[in-house]
Amino acid sequence: MVIDGLFDPTLLGEAVDNLPRVTRRWSTWKSRHEFKRGLQGHHLSSCHPRVQEVLSAMNEEYFLDFLKEVVAIPTLQSDNTYYGGGIHQIPPGGKLGIHIDFSKKQSLWRRANCLLYLNRDWEDEYGGHLELYNDAPFLGGVSVQRILPVFNRLVIFGTSLDSWHGHPTPLSCPPDRTRDSFATYYYSEEQGLDAGDHATIWGVE
Repeated sequence: MVIDGLFDPTLLGEAVDNLPRVTRRWSTWKSRHEFKRGLQGHHLSSCHPRVQEVLSAMNEEYFLDFLKEVVAIPTLQSDNTYYGGGIHQIPPGGKLGIHIDFSKKQSLWRRANCLLYLNRDWEDEYGGHLELYNDAPFLGGVSVQRILPVFNRLVIFGTSLDSWHGHPTPLSCPPDRTRDSFATYYYSEEQGLDAGDHATIWGVE
């Protein structure tokens, strides 16, 4: 599901204007599959209040109730530690290979993702589209949907063995721009029908 304009643009704009600068507190993932940065966990507590407000809203009970209806999982739980989520940033030339996400956090099964894009005046030529695939590329899967990561666009999708996604083409935005997003993940005690206990699985061997 793609929803545009869900958040108050003034409030979200203040959060974007006050995103934290990259320091050693940020994690950096760099491999042949990906090049991105992230800020998560307790490090988010030092962010600007507007940043914390938006992220917290994505875990509030009213938002969770909405998600339960969307994904038809009445036992869905939010994660206020933002494990693996929080703030994501991809620099020029960065990418995120096609993959399916890790399936468990301790005893809980990961069931849904929310990605809120923060990029004002983002042009199609910059790239960074979220691409949804119908199977792993190494099994012949192809892109079936491309979603431009524009400001105040929320994407909701399930976490399963067929939810292949990413943006495999290196980012071609200007050198002073980055692809920024807030990411929140949701869990349940019940295992999804097609889920297995696995780490991130990349679509290219």
